Amino acid sequence: MGRFVFTVAIGVWLGTLVSFSYVILPGIHAWAPNGGARDLLRTLFPRYHLIGIVCGLAALAVVAIAPRSATFGVRERILLAAPVAVALLCAMIGRQVLVPRLAAIDSGAQPDAFAAVHQTAAMLNTTALAMLILALAASTAA
Repeated sequence: MGRFVFTVAIGVWLGTLVSFSYVILPGIHAWAPNGGARDLLRTLFPRYHLIGIVCGLAALAVVAIAPRSATFGVRERILLAAPVAVALLCAMIGRQVLVPRLAAIDSGAQPDAFAAVHQTAAMLNTTALAMLILALAASTAA
């Protein structure tokens, strides 16, 4: 049961990350005028990161509290928890640090500052994506 819950939490998070980053976000930018897209994304990004935080905490909780002999050994707990912890840190930095910074920057008046924070957000998102793929692979390999 623990492995199932872990895999579902990682799968939901991974699906959210991929669908939001590669389907929904480009669609919003293509559909809405620049100001409209920015206003909509200011509302969506905290929720997007919150999904990752909840899924990450759920996955880590399962790994931490699952019975040792029945579900996960010590080595496997580390292999599962390490990438999830890194992805969770990326989501927390995104929600608590970068989203407020992006909201405070006027992209028209400060394009370099906006681009720098946006690039950092993209790198964190890519790191989280890679870590979640590793975690999913580790959960299905054993």
